[in-house]
Amino acid sequence: MNYKMLKKFGMGVLLVCVGLFSAMKISASSKGEKAAPAATANVQLKDTLVVAMKSDPKTLDPQKSIDTMSNKSINLMYDSLLELDENLNVVPALAEKWERIDEYSIVFYLRKGVKFHNGDELKAEDVKFTLERAVASPQTMYLYNPISEVTVMDDYTVKVTTKTPFGALLQNLAAIQGGIVNKKVVEAAGEDYVKNPVGTGQYKFKEWLPGNKIVFEAFNDSYHGAPEIKEITFKTVPEVSNRMIYLETGEADISFDIGLMDKEAVKNHKNLELLEVESPSILYLGFDQTVPKFQNKKLRQAIAYAIDNNVFVDAIFRGSAVAADSVMAKASPSYNPNVKKYDQNIEKAKELLKEAGYPNGIDLQLWVMDDGPRVDMCVIIQDQLKAVGINVEIKVFEFGAYVSKTALPDKELYFLSWNSSGDGDASLYPLFHSTQHGASGNRSFYSNKEIDTLLDKARTSVDQDERTEIYKKVQDILQEELPHYTLVYPKLNLAKSTKVKNMIFKKNGYVDLTKAYVEK
Repeated sequence: MNYKMLKKFGMGVLLVCVGLFSAMKISASSKGEKAAPAATANVQLKDTLVVAMKSDPKTLDPQKSIDTMSNKSINLMYDSLLELDENLNVVPALAEKWERIDEYSIVFYLRKGVKFHNGDELKAEDVKFTLERAVASPQTMYLYNPISEVTVMDDYTVKVTTKTPFGALLQNLAAIQGGIVNKKVVEAAGEDYVKNPVGTGQYKFKEWLPGNKIVFEAFNDSYHGAPEIKEITFKTVPEVSNRMIYLETGEADISFDIGLMDKEAVKNHKNLELLEVESPSILYLGFDQTVPKFQNKKLRQAIAYAIDNNVFVDAIFRGSAVAADSVMAKASPSYNPNVKKYDQNIEKAKELLKEAGYPNGIDLQLWVMDDGPRVDMCVIIQDQLKAVGINVEIKVFEFGAYVSKTALPDKELYFLSWNSSGDGDASLYPLFHSTQHGASGNRSFYSNKEIDTLLDKARTSVDQDERTEIYKKVQDILQEELPHYTLVYPKLNLAKSTKVKNMIFKKNGYVDLTKAYVEK
């Protein structure tokens, strides 16, 4: 194929590479406000916005983040070369256009005059430094390790070259973990960088009181333009009921992760609005295969057959989730509906448990973070497994400690989620490739040479049809092998005051506040 005949700039490339997602435009208001506040006569605006979050971020460094709480903060402070719009299509960001040279290389043309929060101008050298840092970071290398070289062509032009063709490159460069950092600042700060992070985003870091709040202030020199909201506070509110109370009392303008019991109250409240999206996210029960008992596939399958995923949908999510039947979410374009299913079968579960060498049952520990619905799901799992002779002790951990502990070997059952862009590489590679054991995502420490080969092949293809077929085969194998058992595909939600205007809630659960404003 003559790739020079296929050179395209900007969105032309992206519509080929990532125009895979079904359109689902979710704006901040069902009324679809589009007018800028200046066009709204006699409306007074608030300078502040308070967002209730269920936990603290773990880091403010994009190349060290692997959790959604950190990503939501990072999203305010940093820009990547590219970004995802509300429908998860890749669009320009710091790179205003790009050109594919061949299967291995893409040249990116940076916006000129983009300022970091400290006043420095963004240059290609910062992009090179950031991407090389992302390749080397244990937390983000799964997204970027196919990159072999980043070449500075001039101050505003950079070429990214991969070791092999890499089908997910543009999608991954749009990830929050690709947020561009200031080379000079990071090198000077060293390990203290997270105490005063510097990006190009529309908001800059002001203060962080761990366990209480993190505050961001407007960066008026952002290339996006000066924001209408001058200060944003992310308030840590672990209790789901309290996040609802904060909304009702006006202490918060937005609350993430609204409780299922509170959804109807939000819908019926004249001053509140519920936003919900089907996303490429999963909740799963992991089996740590550094523990000898979980190297036995029959034990893993026995547990799966003992569980009824529909109970979670009805009792916990009240319809705000879909019962899972594959390791990949239905919102992902490569989802395979024809894989092995584990509809609840108590007798089959007992039979497999006996064949696994546990005719009299077995005692297990199940770890979970301190999130109400997740703990409730674990209680249901505990009850369902008891019916087949598996006695489960539930251990609940604080979020930060849980993220760290589950990255280590020698645990038993553990309950986790995974959010991705929906691309097969982001959905499957970090969770199941043997090079990704631990913090990168493969916390079950699963290894399978065939899976590695298939995932590598899909990575090195720029033919989306070929990649889709490979990912479907991978799902076939994983549903048989069961390194983890996927329980549900949850919908993501937030609730907001109707006074918050022009906010975009993306399909991946993140918000775009670029043009948002808040009426008094």
